[in-house]
Amino acid sequence: MATPEEKLAELGLTLPEVVPPLAAYQPAVRNGDLVFTAGQLPAKDGQMLATGKLGAEVSEEDGYACARQCAINALAAIKA
Repeated sequence: MATPEEKLAELGLTLPEVVPPLAAYQPAVRNGDLVFTAGQLPAKDGQMLATGKLGAEVSEEDGYACARQCAINALAAIKA
């Protein structure tokens, strides 16, 4: 079975550096077998991918890209 890092590489994904929190929260906290994440925004290379309401200012395709980036950022926070 592939490790998480191997699977990410297979998918062509690399985890970004974790951005320090902008407020008083922990980006990831482990409690037993669970990991809780917080504050994951659709930011890539220091820039927000999109802002606004899905279906209004943000297209469905851009919303998908934002959700994907949030998940990648959450994985980076978990790894850190």
